[in-house]
Amino acid sequence: MKYLITSLFFLVSIVQAEQFQAPITDTQWLVTESPLKCSMHQDITRFGGAEFSQIPGGEFNLTFTTALYPSQKTDIYFEIAQAPWQNSEDRLMLVAIPVEKNQQTFTITGKIAKQAFTYIKEGMFPTIRYQSQNSMEEISVLLSTVHFRDSHIAFTQCVEQLTPYTFEQMQKLTVYFNSEESVLHSEAKQALTRLADYVKIDDSIRRITVSGHTDNHGRKRLNIPLSAARSLAVKVFLINECDLDEAMITTSFHREFVATTSNKTGSGRTQNRRAEIELIR
Repeated sequence: MKYLITSLFFLVSIVQAEQFQAPITDTQWLVTESPLKCSMHQDITRFGGAEFSQIPGGEFNLTFTTALYPSQKTDIYFEIAQAPWQNSEDRLMLVAIPVEKNQQTFTITGKIAKQAFTYIKEGMFPTIRYQSQNSMEEISVLLSTVHFRDSHIAFTQCVEQLTPYTFEQMQKLTVYFNSEESVLHSEAKQALTRLADYVKIDDSIRRITVSGHTDNHGRKRLNIPLSAARSLAVKVFLINECDLDEAMITTSFHREFVATTSNKTGSGRTQNRRAEIELIR
C-alpha cells in the first residue's frame, strides 16, 4: 500500500459529512495485554471500531475497521480534529492513503500512527474521512479522547513488556554436537530455554518437531542410534528442564542423509552434527 505523506501539516475544512463518534458519556478504551500483542480498542457507534496496536518487532499501528461503510476506490484521509466544543471544523492533515473498492480496514503505521497517539494524549481527535459505497455523504469518523488517559498507561506498560522475539525468529533453531556425541552444550541449552519460554506464551504453537542428524564420519550402523540420541537429547531437555508438554514434541532421525553442507571438510562436518527444531502452528 503506497502512502501519500504530506511534507507539512496543512488545514482542511470539512464540509457536509456523515459523522461517527463514540458517545461522550459512554466511551470505553479496552486494553488487551499479552507478551505477543498490546492493543487499545474503542467501539464507535454505528460505524465499527478503532485500535492502536503493537506486536514484537512490528510497526506501531492505528487501524479503523467497519463492516457497514466499505470504501469506494478513492483516498482515505487521516487527520487531527479539534475538540468539538471548540466549534472549529478545521483539521490537521496527517496522511492520505489510496484504498480499494469495498475496503473495510484502514491502517496507518509507524511514525504517523505514533503522531496520532500523541495528539490524542494532548486532547485532540484522530479522524478518518473518505467516500463510502453505502453513503451519499462523505464519511467522517472521530476517535474520542474520553477515558484515554485511564487506559493508555496500561497500554504503554504492555508495549514495554512485549517479548523481544517474534515467531519468525523462534520458528527454527539448530543446535550442534561434538563428533560422536549427543550431549547438549551450555549454548544449546540456553537457546532451547529461550525457545521453550516463547512456546509458553504463544498459544498458536501446536507442535514442535525435532530431527537428529550426523556427519558421514564413523560407522554407518553407529550413526543411526547417534542421530536418534541427538533428537532425544533435545526432547528430554525441553520436557524435563523446560516443562514443555511431551505430547507436542515429535522426533525423527536421519543420520547423514540430510546434510546442510558438504561432509568433505571439517567445518562442513561440524555443521552437519546437529539437531533441528521447528515450531509448527
